Amino acid sequence: MFLPYQKMYILKLVLFSLSLFSSFAFASEIDWQSKAADHIRLNIILFINLGLFILILFFSIRHIKKLKRLNITITNESLIDPLTKVLNRKGFHEQVSRLDKQSGFLLIADIDNFKLINDRFGHNAGDKVLQRVAHALKVQTREKDIVGRYGGEEFVVFFPSNDVETVKKISHRLVLAIANLTLNDISPELTGVTISAGVDKGDTKRSKFEKLYEKADQLLYKAKAAGKNQVIVFDN
Repeated sequence: MFLPYQKMYILKLVLFSLSLFSSFAFASEIDWQSKAADHIRLNIILFINLGLFILILFFSIRHIKKLKRLNITITNESLIDPLTKVLNRKGFHEQVSRLDKQSGFLLIADIDNFKLINDRFGHNAGDKVLQRVAHALKVQTREKDIVGRYGGEEFVVFFPSNDVETVKKISHRLVLAIANLTLNDISPELTGVTISAGVDKGDTKRSKFEKLYEKADQLLYKAKAAGKNQVIVFDN
């Protein structure tokens, strides 16, 4: 049996223990709340940073795609003749160089008496004639054939084919189609236009294209000398 002073001591000890426990529990609760608040703040910061990163990434990708499209447009425009909308000389060579087989037939066509058209009807009329001829060449050739304006009133067509008979048919069709163009809407007195052309077979690699061009060009001048409005195709 406890004495009165012992009971008092035990009571004080219990009260002291309870006070320590309550203090510890309170401190733990404050510490937990503080950690929870820090965790929430950290999550908010991470969420904001993630959102900013996604936005930056989105606009960066969008900007890169826009630059690529612009670059493709600029590149394509640098390969196209702005007047006739067919390939220019650079574009023609690039298209031919991409072919799996770089052998075939090269046609060189020149508009007959084009200087007289410019002198008589004006350069604006001459430009429209160039556009009509270029369009006729595109329409009358196949999708795989490569059409370009090589300079001035001279056009080129590359036929990636070894079938000389087919190339002959297409070449004669080109001459006929251009001779049948209706041009009196450009000027009432402009009754028509013709071309002369030469076609030869060879390799279009850079090192050999010059030789192929020279051979086709010689045939073109033979067509001019023979009366114009015709094509001469070299048949091996």
